[in-house]
Amino acid sequence: MVMRVIAFKLWGDFAHFRRHFTTSSPLTHCLPPPSALRGLVGAIIGLAPSAYPEELSPENCRLGVRLLKPLKKIRLSLNYLDTKDGAWVTKPPKGRLHTQVRVEFLKDPSFEVFFYHKDRSLMDEFSKRLKHHRTVYTPFLGISECLASFEFLWDEEVRPLKGKVKMISAFPTRDLEDLKLGQGVRLLREVIPSFIDAERRRCLSEEVTFSPYAEPIEAVVREAFGYPQKREEAFSFIG
Repeated sequence: MVMRVIAFKLWGDFAHFRRHFTTSSPLTHCLPPPSALRGLVGAIIGLAPSAYPEELSPENCRLGVRLLKPLKKIRLSLNYLDTKDGAWVTKPPKGRLHTQVRVEFLKDPSFEVFFYHKDRSLMDEFSKRLKHHRTVYTPFLGISECLASFEFLWDEEVRPLKGKVKMISAFPTRDLEDLKLGQGVRLLREVIPSFIDAERRRCLSEEVTFSPYAEPIEAVVREAFGYPQKREEAFSFIG
């Protein structure tokens, strides 16, 4: 089935996509999960936080992501301010108001994001905003302290591929049928949240496979789409 897909570049100085099971020392996912990308798309086209989970649900849209630069992580200390129950208004005992936490970040992250939606008018609006670099809300990479830059790449009809391909994006591990591992090839597998509803409940997750060095993976997968103008290179959707 031929699909219309929009691709855009997404990058920043830092990114933090918090792993849900970490608490006092938050760790980050290696890739922006589809749940975070839905929020970013919603920010660009102006969907309210309560509206975008339904408008950009897995039934309506699909998202994929590709590493454009090798994965790099660092840890930084953040000072958090206690704002519960008006604690910051009154003068608290020394040391009570601030908490310092070590947080893991992606350093100089750069991605290519693939977006499909069944509503072509929404696709038109999203493509136009990417091309003119206009957003309704400020886009960020996981948390508000990590501002996002973006750039339109292409808006094309893509076709499914069969057989062995050079997979340039992350893909669902469950779709893997065959894999060629050469010398020095390294892969990562990670479980990421695919969909979070309007009540902030984690509804869907997906285990994905990708190269941390942003290198193509020779594989046979159940679903892949040809990258425009490049033979044998393919991408997939992960949410």
